[in-house]
Amino acid sequence: MSAGSAVAALVAVAIVPLRSLGPRPGNALAQTPWRAGIRVVNEAGQPVRASDVALGGLVTVFPEGAVDAADGQAVLMRVEPDLLQLPKGRNADAPEGLVVYSKLCTHAGCPVGLYDQQRHELLCPCHQSAFDVLRGAPPTSGPAARALPQLPITIAADGTLVAKGGFTGVVGPGYWEMPR
Repeated sequence: MSAGSAVAALVAVAIVPLRSLGPRPGNALAQTPWRAGIRVVNEAGQPVRASDVALGGLVTVFPEGAVDAADGQAVLMRVEPDLLQLPKGRNADAPEGLVVYSKLCTHAGCPVGLYDQQRHELLCPCHQSAFDVLRGAPPTSGPAARALPQLPITIAADGTLVAKGGFTGVVGPGYWEMPR
C-alpha cells in the first residue's frame, strides 16, 4: 500500500510541473500579422513608399495595424536590382531592389538591424551572425543555421509598399521548429 502511494506521489510530482507549462503553441509561431494586401509602415504607422528608401538604405518596417507585433518586425533595404540572386522565383518579390527580411535572428531571436552596405550583409549584434542580403539571407557566419525569411512585396500604384503574402518561412529562432 505504501509503495503504491509513493509511486502515485512521484507521478504527481512529474505531471504537475508539465501541466503548468500551458497549452502547446501549435502553429502560432509560424503565423505573423503579414498577409497579402497589408501595407508596409514605419514605426509611426505611416505607409512606406518605394521612394523613401535610398540605395544602400535600411528601414525597420511593420505590418499596418500591428506595429507592436514583435514577430512582424522586418528590415527593408534597397540594393542594386542587378545584384540580386534570390532563390528561384523570388526576385519578383523585391521590386526595384527593395528587399524585406524578418528582423528576428534565426539563432536566438535578437533584432537583426545592422546593415553592412559594402558587403550586403545583415548583422546580428548578439552573437555575430551575418546574412547575405543578395542571395535570400542565408547565414554567412555566426551561429545562425538558417536564412532569414523574406517578405514578398510589391509597389502599389500610389508608390506605397504592400505585402504579397506572409514570410517565406518561420520567423525567429530555429528551436521553434523542433519536432513535437
